[in-house]
Formats: sequence, structure tokens, C-alpha cells
Amino acid sequence: MTEDSVLFIAAALFAIAVLAAIVTLYWRKQRLLELALRERERTLLRLTERFDAAPEFVDFARSPEAQSLFATMDAPAAIARRLLAMTGVAIVLLALAAGMWANALGVPADADINFIREAEDARWWGTLAGCAGIGLLIASAVCARLGKRWGILGS
Repeated sequence: MTEDSVLFIAAALFAIAVLAAIVTLYWRKQRLLELALRERERTLLRLTERFDAAPEFVDFARSPEAQSLFATMDAPAAIARRLLAMTGVAIVLLALAAGMWANALGVPADADINFIREAEDARWWGTLAGCAGIGLLIASAVCARLGKRWGILGS
């Protein structure tokens, strides 16, 4: 094995470890959110059992303590952050695609066959990243438009 192969394998293992750590942290965060949502549902069930009369419940629902209980987890700001994150990933993918295509265009047609094959691979990955980026941009635009139309996001 050459030095370049060892370096490439080490970089790939590092990238895999980083991705595994990110996935694990995200999974734990989602699990905690799910547990918090279940606890909130149990609390709401106990509240509905406790209040028999509607005026009593209305008085409680208008109190500041109840406002935090009834707050939704998908507030407009959270939805907007998700849309911005999706747009950011799309922009990164499009920049990666542009870089791959620029790298592939720099190889002359009469170059060594190995360089030509690398350029073909770069064009393929650039096309894949570009299509994914365009798809994410379209999806985020559609979601933003629907959110505005349905009144979930601000105007």
C-alpha cells in the first residue's frame, strides 16, 4: 500500500466516525424529544381527566402556566430554521457540484486515460450532487410556499 492509500483510508475512517457520532447524537436528541412529547401527552390526559367543567378548563387554559404546556413544538421559527437548513444543504451540494464539474472540465481530451476516467467520475458525482441540490431547493421552495399559504409561516 502506498502512502496515499493509507492517508485516504485514514481520512475515510475519520469521516465515517464523525458521521456515526453525528447520527448517534441526532438519534439521542430525537429520542429525548419523543420522550418529552409522550410525557406532555400524559400530562394533558391527566388534565382532561381532572377538569370536569368547561369553564374551569378555559380559565386554566388562559393562564400563563398552561401556555407553555399547550405550545406546539413546530412553531413557525422552528419550521423556518428547518427550511433554512434544507436550503443551506442544497447550496452546499450545488457548490460541490460546481466544483466537481470545474475539476472535470480542466482535463484535456488528449490526457492520460486515468485522468479522463477521474474526470468522468467527477462529472458523475457532480451531476448527482447538482441534482440533489436542485431537488432540495425545489422542495424547500414548495414547503415555504405551502407554509405561507396555509398560514403556518409569516407572510
